[in-house]
Amino acid sequence: MKVLVTGAGGLIGQALVRAGATGLTHKQLDITDQGALAELLDAGPNCVINAAAQAGVDKAEQQPERTEAVNHHAVAALARACQQRGIRLVHIGTDYSLNSDADLVPEMTPAPVGVYATSKSRGEQAAAAHGAVVVRVQWVYHPDHTGFFARTLAALAQGRTVSLVTDQVGTPTPADLVARGLLMAAAGTQTGLFHLACLGETTPWGWIEAAAQQLHLPFSARPITRADLGGAPRPARSVLNSDRFLAAFTGAPGSDGEGLVLPRWDVALGDVLEG
Repeated sequence: MKVLVTGAGGLIGQALVRAGATGLTHKQLDITDQGALAELLDAGPNCVINAAAQAGVDKAEQQPERTEAVNHHAVAALARACQQRGIRLVHIGTDYSLNSDADLVPEMTPAPVGVYATSKSRGEQAAAAHGAVVVRVQWVYHPDHTGFFARTLAALAQGRTVSLVTDQVGTPTPADLVARGLLMAAAGTQTGLFHLACLGETTPWGWIEAAAQQLHLPFSARPITRADLGGAPRPARSVLNSDRFLAAFTGAPGSDGEGLVLPRWDVALGDVLEG
């Protein structure tokens, strides 16, 4: 199966390319360019995994029109174009689309807060309406990718004190695990909304503390709240339930036949850092 990845320069896009998919970065393809998209789709991929997004949550508040164009309108156009050509589309969504203290299941009514969350939720709904697979993910990381996880551990390695949020809850999930799941979804047949994340939950404080212990780094941190950081709103607690995903795509045709095991976040973290 020929799988094409848009947004291949990002965290998940890079993981998908490492896993064997063909990828195009933003410089190679702007998904808001419908002409370029049509030309690409006419070349005949079996499946497109859309990892392209305006993912800056704070940046979205300053650039609402661009954010809406990338996260909503471009996704809707891509989904329509794929549906017209009989190409399977797997679109990457976000836990920010929901807002509940309970574990998040795909059946929940979207309740996004802020420009980023609202634009992503609209994109998810548009993609699903045109027969796509929408897979929501959360707290995705890779130790070699510039982002919160790598930056914070680098600061600790330099002996610096870091500020870590103690009142935001989620589930860290390795990018390579997400990529494997997305490729299984690409090989499957079901459509609709799904969630993909590790098991358990923690805070940024607990996440980085566990990583520091694993790497034998000095853990010098000061506790802060999410409100202390300001910026765009984030969910206080978002823990994705992946049962529907596992039921739909474990052992999907074209997968490795071994299904997908979602470990606890701390077990997955240990495997990533040992590897």
